[in-house]
Amino acid sequence: MDDLLHKLVSGALAGGLIVLAGALGTAARRRRAAREEAAAQARRDARPDAGGSDPTGLR
Repeated sequence: MDDLLHKLVSGALAGGLIVLAGALGTAARRRRAAREEAAAQARRDARPDAGGSDPTGLR
């Protein structure tokens, strides 16, 4: 019985660590994508010929 409990607990711990590593990787990927998107948006906004909305509203 003790061996079975040990196997169950060690399996649960290993599974938990795998899930934690996956969640951390996903969070890092999302942060990186958001940072890159914000940088790309800033570059688009900084271009003089951005072609976006006219701030004067005359277009």
